[in-house]
Amino acid sequence: MTTVATATNISPPSPVIERRPRSSSFGSTTPTYSQDVAKLKSACPNSTIVSVEKAIAIASTFDVLGSNSPLSRKISLTTENDWISFMKNLDAVEEEEEEGEKVSINLTKLLRNLYDTAYKMPPSPSTKHVRAASSGAVPNVGLPPMNK
Repeated sequence: MTTVATATNISPPSPVIERRPRSSSFGSTTPTYSQDVAKLKSACPNSTIVSVEKAIAIASTFDVLGSNSPLSRKISLTTENDWISFMKNLDAVEEEEEEGEKVSINLTKLLRNLYDTAYKMPPSPSTKHVRAASSGAVPNVGLPPMNK
């Protein structure tokens, strides 16, 4: 009589993997464009405002301007002049009178550019290399000159 031994392959229990705690850099939630658009639409349904003070008051409620946002490390919007120059650089100021009293500020454009500034990644070095190669220019890759 032949006995057959059955081999059971018992694997050791898998290690318990603990979840990494959620980043607290934004508080309880990460700002989202859709939440900020909802705030904008509730405060200003047509998305255009005619006062710099009102534009700043509405924009100041956007989550993307939170104290721990990546935007706070890239730009400073603490004074009215900071806001005005930032809005003019983005072309968010659509109309302006000579005396500066009447303006038309596109808050949707302002919000979109705030998110672009906060989260847009700079072009990678490889992209710069490809662009230079396609234009026929020789990119400076940081190599020393070849000796002949």
